[in-house]
Amino acid sequence: MKRLLILFSLLFLFTSCEWFRRPEEAPLVTQKVNTYMLDLMKEVYLWEDHIQDTFDIRYEFDEFEFYEKLCYRTEDRWSFITDDVQTLLEGGEGVETTFGYSLAFGTFSNTGNYFAVIQYVYPQTPASEAGLQRGSIIIEMNGNAITQDNYTDLYYSASLNLTLGELRDGVVYETGTVTLASRKQNLNPVIASNIIEDGTRKVGYICYTDFFGNSRDLFYPVCQDFKAAGITDLVLDLRYNLGGYLSEAAALVGVVCPSQYLTGNTVLISKTWNDLYQDYWGDNNRDDMLYEYFPKFSDVPVNLNLSRIYILTGQNTASASELTICGLDPYMEVIKVGGVTRGKYTASMIFNPEDDPEIENWGTQAIVYKYANAEGVTDFKDGFTPDYPAEDVLMGEVYPMGDPGENLLKTALSLIGTGAAPASLPLTRNIPGIEFERDFLSRPAGNNRDLIDTKKP
Repeated sequence: MKRLLILFSLLFLFTSCEWFRRPEEAPLVTQKVNTYMLDLMKEVYLWEDHIQDTFDIRYEFDEFEFYEKLCYRTEDRWSFITDDVQTLLEGGEGVETTFGYSLAFGTFSNTGNYFAVIQYVYPQTPASEAGLQRGSIIIEMNGNAITQDNYTDLYYSASLNLTLGELRDGVVYETGTVTLASRKQNLNPVIASNIIEDGTRKVGYICYTDFFGNSRDLFYPVCQDFKAAGITDLVLDLRYNLGGYLSEAAALVGVVCPSQYLTGNTVLISKTWNDLYQDYWGDNNRDDMLYEYFPKFSDVPVNLNLSRIYILTGQNTASASELTICGLDPYMEVIKVGGVTRGKYTASMIFNPEDDPEIENWGTQAIVYKYANAEGVTDFKDGFTPDYPAEDVLMGEVYPMGDPGENLLKTALSLIGTGAAPASLPLTRNIPGIEFERDFLSRPAGNNRDLIDTKKP
């Protein structure tokens, strides 16, 4: 009996230990990342008042899932976290491992498989060197159909063998193959520019795809050539420009605006932060953090002194591009040609724990304020509607960027020359057997641009 009591006591002790054993906790590194993100977002995030106060970092096992819990997705479609902040920072400066193209996607109705159409090619990249160009159709990769499961390989693979096609009489026929190897390089966002003369008018055209950091050094020379040629009108092609640095947007605004506004105190945008920072900047007379101004004339190497500008737009016109549009609008005539823009009225900053080597590879690009132009225009969630709608034709008779026959530019040139738009061309998405999804994924996820401010609080 005594032995039975001892055995019972041991069993009770064992089961009691099991009952009160502490639950497993997240790795300490994960806890450090989550703690950093929670503290940061509760301080700087525009919607910090929506962050819960009940998180227990010890039991948050996935950094990406935890970050999603911090974001107010009812309003915020843009904030994200990365475990490779160096690549994020390099991407903002135009340094990417890439094939060098931007893609639109569609679906073959009879199979459900995807195809890709090249919207544009960056100069001096693997894609351009292989002869790919705007309108090139990709129907297979590595001998396989393009599907929901593998289409991102068109961006992330180290190398690709692409099967190309051509649209003839409403059918896409195979035309050959091409092999690409990705490489890390600096990208030039000025992918096309020229001067088009028509009678008494000289029209400057520039296609600018990204507000990369310091990319002003690439568009300044083009605009200096425009100035020297005495252009009368400017067509600024932002249809594929998803955004980038606020500093570069302000620099571009300084190039194209009427010179009378280059005083250094003309408001480009006002900024609305969360309550903490909005009050702090106001109490400390920090107008530099509450407003972004047009540059001073002495800081702009070239100013075209225009009274109107034609801007080509589309669904990939976003963020810094939309800021350029609405920021200029109170001060000059802005004529939009193309498609509806994306609707991105907020700005982000990039943060990472630089002083902690164990987690310094982590970072976030978090929304910290929303902006309004000098007339208070903000919250344009549905984007800006073009003054003159025009289809961006990518299949069929496709013209290079900057060619006067290209449909958006053709429309702008008609407006400049006659004051009237030409008859619209048929929509690409009406081709039988093809469902065209122009905004499926133009760039790899995570490399999409944003309006990035570098004046960190």
